[in-house]
Amino acid sequence: MKKQIPAIILAVISIVLAVALNSSRQEINKLQQEITALLSSKSAEIPQQQIAATDNPAPAVQQVAEAVVPPETEEPPEKEAAGQRMMSSLSKMMENPTMNKVMEASQRGAVGALYSDMIEYLNLDAKETEFFMDLLMFRQMKNVDLAMKMMSGNLSEEEQQALKDEIKEAAELTKEEMKKFLNNPDDFAEWEFYEKTMGERMMLSQMDQSLSTSDDVMSDETYRALLGMMHDEKQNYDFTTDLHDEKNTDMSPERFSKENLQNFSNDMNALNNRIIEKARSMLSPEQLKAFEEAIKATMEMQEAQLEMAGQMFGGKQN
Repeated sequence: MKKQIPAIILAVISIVLAVALNSSRQEINKLQQEITALLSSKSAEIPQQQIAATDNPAPAVQQVAEAVVPPETEEPPEKEAAGQRMMSSLSKMMENPTMNKVMEASQRGAVGALYSDMIEYLNLDAKETEFFMDLLMFRQMKNVDLAMKMMSGNLSEEEQQALKDEIKEAAELTKEEMKKFLNNPDDFAEWEFYEKTMGERMMLSQMDQSLSTSDDVMSDETYRALLGMMHDEKQNYDFTTDLHDEKNTDMSPERFSKENLQNFSNDMNALNNRIIEKARSMLSPEQLKAFEEAIKATMEMQEAQLEMAGQMFGGKQN
């Protein structure tokens, strides 16, 4: 149920991963150049036979590094302070027009993939698709902007509330404009249902993929019935935490404490067990097996996302 993690969290995580990947590539290239330069400049200080004595050059490289860079003696800064610095740095990076364009392009690609089925269902042409995506990206980048500024740690309570109000207004405006654009009550209702069940659709897509080579693929009727059942079960489940609430923009350490994250994980496991029991009467044995595997894979992915969210948002560990 990936979508049950607030969209604002996923927006920040995707940005962090994109920035980290790009930074890692740059850092690897930089380190490779530095090591090559160091080996060249220090080769005279290390006997060649010492390097040739082993197939593993790591000891020689380590000696070169130690000769140039003394080992650190200071203790690393606290994780919470480092995390706050990271978010603050990312927030400043987003102020750079070039970086902002890069991130917007990355987000647009991700959002486009999530809504590809909806675009196909609506049978939008190229121009209509572009406008449809513009509406979604207006809301998405508001999510990104809010999350980055909230996590910079430099906002007063009044400023935080102003940002929350702004994102609510953006969501409402997107909804109003989408209603005008679709100009059809049935299509608008389908879009709203699509948004509410996006996580379930992603999981069922994985299930469909695993069944694609078998003779026991799901019919459209079974797919829709299963999707509706999953949605209803989620809506009727009594969660012990508020992490399932996507409209909640609270990113306080208390909300992302270790205890609260664990409670949410427990809730999701219990909910999934209820869903599997309901699905037994709807699916064949082969379909049920693929369904259970898809749920397991989704839960593993969600656990990783929650762990990252806890680290990024400064969740208390007690």
